[in-house]
Formats: sequence, structure tokens, C-alpha cells
Amino acid sequence: MTSEPKIAIIGVGPVGGILAAHLAHAGHYVVPCDIQQSHLNVIKSRGLSITGISEMIAKCDRVAFDVSVLSNFPEVDTIIIATKASILPELIPKIKMVAQSRMRFISCQNGLDNEEYLAETFGSDNVLRIVINYGGSQMGDGNIYMSFFNPPNYIGAMTGKGEPLARQLSKMLTESGLETQFTTDIKKYEWEKVVLNAALNPVCALTRKPMKDMMDLELTESLVEELLREGISVAKAAGITFDEGFLEHGIQYLKNAGYHRTSMHQDVLRQIPTEIDWISCKVVEWGRAHGVNTPYNFTIAALIKGLEMESGAPQDHSLS
Repeated sequence: MTSEPKIAIIGVGPVGGILAAHLAHAGHYVVPCDIQQSHLNVIKSRGLSITGISEMIAKCDRVAFDVSVLSNFPEVDTIIIATKASILPELIPKIKMVAQSRMRFISCQNGLDNEEYLAETFGSDNVLRIVINYGGSQMGDGNIYMSFFNPPNYIGAMTGKGEPLARQLSKMLTESGLETQFTTDIKKYEWEKVVLNAALNPVCALTRKPMKDMMDLELTESLVEELLREGISVAKAAGITFDEGFLEHGIQYLKNAGYHRTSMHQDVLRQIPTEIDWISCKVVEWGRAHGVNTPYNFTIAALIKGLEMESGAPQDHSLS
């Protein structure tokens, strides 16, 4: 029988925190890893508290205040990366310093092609991808509010060698309260989420409004629909086949999101770099590669790039 994976989760904000809490609460081996020292101090002393649509306090005896500290936990054989995609370039060299040959690496982030980026360093056989369908906000040290979950999440591997672990993790996550489905077509779900993200996430960031407000206003809902149509066209050109009626489903999905403040909205308010390079810019990039014009996504991405000047984010030429 295959032994249960020993997991470190890098990034214990809303995504990683909800994941860590559910796994730890179910009794699995989890090491939350984050540079927010006060956050981890509370987690270690009082537990990781989840409120909202899921409520629990998960005991976490093991924590790592930096990626380098993971070397103190030689049992760890699976690293889930739940940070902002924007910090992947600076994070990977740090992970490489503590990586062992038996380790597997899982992207649990927003964005497109994150796993390919990881595979350049760790090899395709060792990389998996999770597409999550929940969200929340960090309410303070040791406390995360889970605002929505539209199950299931999806997990897949880049090659067949990673599939046994993907299947095992789907079972562990589901039994922990986060319904997760194994798939051999993870790219489809990755594209679905990116297309939906590109349609509304940056619009909320630009207007500083929650998702419901933007979907209730006819003008912005029309803009979201055009962004969605454009993204679907790019995905189709890239060889991705969505289920029939995905446009209508996508609009309804976004309408049901409620008063959630999107990740880019939160980033803009905090004046930190967004994940625009991994979301809207990826739609533009893939559109150019396949001859699909993306004026809506280009415009939205360019405006977010303008806002990012306040955060000191590197101004690359990905839209040039």
C-alpha cells in the first residue's frame, strides 16, 4: 500500500490556509510554510481557524517560517505551492535548495502554465496541478474566512508517473471536506478558471468593487461577457474544448460569486504586484500565438499594468 504523502504547503493565505486547515483537521501530516511570522505563531499556538462556509480550528504543531526551514522536516515528500503566481520566479530557487529527489511539487495557484514553469526545474514527472474552486480572505493572524466553494476542485499530473499521487490526494482532500476530482485533462479546467478569472478579477481590481457589484451593473456585466467570449475563443484556438453552454454557465457562475473581493482587488488595495502576467497576459500571449485578437484582455491587462506602477512591480514587455 502506498504511504500517505507528507505535505508542506508554501503560502498560508486564503488558498493555502484553507487547504492546510482541512488536511490538518482530518489528521494528515501538514507543515504550513509562510513568511508571515505572526500568522504562523498564532497558528502554532492556537491553531488555524477557518470561519465562514466552513468552520474549524485545525491544530498545526509543525510550521516553517521560511522555505529554507523545510529542511528541518525531512519527512516532507510533497510540496504544495499556494503563493501568488507572481512570486514563482523568486520562489523556485529557494525550493530547489531544500528539494529532494523523491519530492513532488504541486501548483495550487491562479494562472496558466504554472506547472510548465515548475517542470523546467523539477521535471514533468514530478509536477502536478490543482485547480481550486473556493475562495476567502485572511481576517488576521491565524484566521481565514472561507467565503465560497463551488465544488469540485480538480487535480491532475503532467505525466502518468504523477497520476497515483494525484488520485491519492483527490481522495485525501475530498475526505477532508474539500471535494476534489482527479482528471487526466487538467488543462481544460486550468483554462476554464483562467478565462473566468480574466473576465472579472481585473475588472474588480480596476473599479475597487466586489464581484456582485460588477455583475449587477449592466455595463460592466457586458464587459465581462466580452472578456469571457474572447478568452473562450483563445482557448478553442489552443485546442481546449469546453463543455457546451460554457459561456452561459460562466456568466451565471460569476453572478453567483457574491460580495467577494477578488485577489487582484486585494492586491491593488495593498499596492503589491498582481497575478496579471499569469492570467490576462497569458490570454493575450496565447491569442497572439494562435492568431486570435484579444483587444479586451489587452486593454484590461494594460490598465492593471498601469496600476502596478504604484506597487513597484517590474514593468516587463509581455504586452508589447
